[in-house]
Amino acid sequence: MKRKILFIVNPASRGGESKERWEEMLPIIEASGMAFDYEYTTAPGDAIRMASKVRGTGAYHVVVSVGGDGTANEVVNGLLSSGYSENLPAFTILPSGTGSDSVRTLGITKDIHDFLKMLDFHEAKEIDVGVVNYKKFGEENEIGQRYFLNACDLGIGATVANTVNNMNKDDGKKNGKGKYFRSIMNQVFKFKAFNALVQQNGDEIRLEKTVIIAICNGMFFGGGVKVSPISRMDDGILELVASKNASKIGLLDIVSKIYTGSHVDHPKVQFQRSESFKVKLEKPQLLETDGEVLGKVIEADFNVEVGALKVIC
Repeated sequence: MKRKILFIVNPASRGGESKERWEEMLPIIEASGMAFDYEYTTAPGDAIRMASKVRGTGAYHVVVSVGGDGTANEVVNGLLSSGYSENLPAFTILPSGTGSDSVRTLGITKDIHDFLKMLDFHEAKEIDVGVVNYKKFGEENEIGQRYFLNACDLGIGATVANTVNNMNKDDGKKNGKGKYFRSIMNQVFKFKAFNALVQQNGDEIRLEKTVIIAICNGMFFGGGVKVSPISRMDDGILELVASKNASKIGLLDIVSKIYTGSHVDHPKVQFQRSESFKVKLEKPQLLETDGEVLGKVIEADFNVEVGALKVIC
């Protein structure tokens, strides 16, 4: 039996370039004889609504996110909007965005012909999904929740993501990795360090003068930054990567190593592994999940949902 596919397409991804790419790929998909439908998103939150609408209905065997990490994040949040279910359709990503970091860990091809072969011949496998519950700054007792496929962070990484997202509105055609690198280098000199308390398995770690606290399910973020080189999406573990007491020169040294993953042993880097982390901040910081900026928070709990998603990769 052929799989019935739903493509959720974000035409605005990569400054509108995603729409052009989809229109080039559509005739190839049609010629493949695949049974499929597609829908365009028109506003933030549309992909959540579209994926949520089909979960558990049996109408589709696979839901494909066409866009970047933010689009994939919305689709995952839609599929898991009521929690894990045996009847969830499988998920995958046809990368067409600025960052596309999730596909780097999953090993998903960007070539449409190879992608269609993958849909035809590869079985879905179970992977873990992270979930963050966060206390919004300035909104007493207001708690938000978001699933993340790849990684999320507090501090400079979220600020960089916010900058790049705003760049995309006017500068969508330029290289995504270049945008992230320019923004990272700019923020290294501008960003003000903060203090935080991390709770893990009953232990407490105090981070002094940190600029980033990243919680990782996958290896990459920020357009190819290898932030957590040992992360796997099927091991039931999250990784915490944070800077500590680093000067501006020290941060530059970390940045010089982070694209290869060799920063993990740096004396100014804190690296921890656990099923859960609780982070309390002395002053509010931006939080982002898979490149989606959720606003300023003062406290966040991170947990892993083991085997929550079936992925074709």
